[in-house]
Amino acid sequence: YLMAEEFANQFYQALKAHSMDRFKARYLSADLFLFEDVHFLQGKAKMQAELLATINALSERGSKVVFTSSFVPKDLKELDGQLQSRLSSGLLAVIERPDEPTRRKILRHKAASQQVILPEEVEDALAKHISTDVRQIESCLQNLILKARLLNTKITLQMAFEVMSHYAALNPVLDMETILAFICRAFQLN
Repeated sequence: YLMAEEFANQFYQALKAHSMDRFKARYLSADLFLFEDVHFLQGKAKMQAELLATINALSERGSKVVFTSSFVPKDLKELDGQLQSRLSSGLLAVIERPDEPTRRKILRHKAASQQVILPEEVEDALAKHISTDVRQIESCLQNLILKARLLNTKITLQMAFEVMSHYAALNPVLDMETILAFICRAFQLN
């Protein structure tokens, strides 16, 4: 398991130290190769070539290769065509933004793991306003818990809004679905 940035740093160090053979050997014995944030390698042709060679060698050995990215392969414009093709050749599992009930479950689980009970109104506010991704939900909750612990106080709705102001627009831009729902309610339409 490694992040693309780690791969890039190790690649540069191996180039400087003239130890590319050792760099290559490190990954070629893996039964499972999990490479996170492949989009980081966009525009880095030499690293992409090395990654492609590693993938090909691992695949020939029968090793499992898994990639993560914030983008689907077709949207990685500065990626070598062969590497892009290789990334597209397997199962593509797109993880959408979590819906509000899922965000609530995530918040409850993360709060419980930190031995914190969130007031219901705080959970409501966080689930409604922090909607981009799980990392942002976790980070916001972590900062809220830390702030409460540092101040030696309970988590309050006001504190939650203060912390959320660093993460999400509290007056979000209206989307088409919200506008349609409002108009339908106003004119009593379905």
